Amino acid sequence: MKDFFNRPWVYRVLSLGLAVLLFVYVTSQNLGSTRSSQSTEQTAVANTKETLNENLQVDADLDTYYVTGYPKKVSITIAGPNANVVAAKNTRNFRVYIDVRHLKVGTHTVRIKQSGLNKSLSYVIKPATVKVTISTRADKTFPIQANYKSSKITDGYLTDTPEISPSTVRVSGAKSEVARVKQVVANLNLSNNTTESFEQEVLLEALDKNGNAVDVLLTPQTAHVELPVYLPSKKIKLDLTPSASSDDTKKYSLTSSVNSVTVYAPQAVLDRLDKTLTVPVDVKGISNNTQKTVKIVKPDGVVSTNPASIAVNVQVVQSNAESSSSSSSSASQSSETSSSTSTNVSSNQSSDSTSASSSESDDETTSSSRSSSSSSTSNSTSPATSDDSE
Repeated sequence: MKDFFNRPWVYRVLSLGLAVLLFVYVTSQNLGSTRSSQSTEQTAVANTKETLNENLQVDADLDTYYVTGYPKKVSITIAGPNANVVAAKNTRNFRVYIDVRHLKVGTHTVRIKQSGLNKSLSYVIKPATVKVTISTRADKTFPIQANYKSSKITDGYLTDTPEISPSTVRVSGAKSEVARVKQVVANLNLSNNTTESFEQEVLLEALDKNGNAVDVLLTPQTAHVELPVYLPSKKIKLDLTPSASSDDTKKYSLTSSVNSVTVYAPQAVLDRLDKTLTVPVDVKGISNNTQKTVKIVKPDGVVSTNPASIAVNVQVVQSNAESSSSSSSSASQSSETSSSTSTNVSSNQSSDSTSASSSESDDETTSSSRSSSSSSTSNSTSPATSDDSE
């Protein structure tokens, strides 16, 4: 066996076999690469087609003339190598147009053209031609008016002057059409029973004297419109009143930095409101000075008030028990004063009576003395008379 591998021809055969295997391997790789390259090339050169919708452009002296009658978009079908079709579709590096620069005022049939497509692509435009009207151009500026149905506003609510930005619009078009325009309006699409202000970007429309739309160009085509919708209002003074409390022994003083409120309601409701609005303040359980927030009670028909609530300072002025005690003390002092006065009067009357009695006794004593004296005198004179008689 060792002698077998030592023979030269064995190595030659093995070398030949390895060479054949290497050749086969390299050939198969090149063959696969070639097939892949051929497949890619076949894909690149394969024809396809695509239909696109493109804006139709107009080449004209638009400062002098106004062109109408042409469609805004047209259809163009392109065909050719797939790569070129895909590139044209993605980049849109071509334009579809009509050229009327050499035409005068009037109606004309014009062929639609294209420019910018790769020369390897074919195309078909539909429609192939359009009928256009060329007119002398005119421009005029109009104020923008807001147009809305007042019936959409809730009863009792009012509207203010609409704020429109911009306030004017430029109307361009054929001279005859611009002459027909009487107003440019922004139609406001209000909802039923609107109670809030309207604010929106609104499309503008040119109208003739009969309210029909006119085919002209508006610059800008929209406007920002704000329509204020609001309720009438009225200022009313506040009357703070303590509400009923189970504690009737205290009196309260109610004050607030807010003396009046603004009331919002339909005009018919405002007309029947009083000049003052009573605000009940619950003082139940309040024994010390305090501040509390009180909600404004809306009268019937009133939608809202401003402010909706106020801060009220509650001050305990006096307790009725203290007042009763003070009154009782005053009454007692009055009674004592009256009693003292009565006693003095009685004493004076007694003194006067005693004096009168004493006087009367003295008078009686004097009278008795006088009577006795008189009697004594009479008795002394009687014997003398008797002697004389004898």
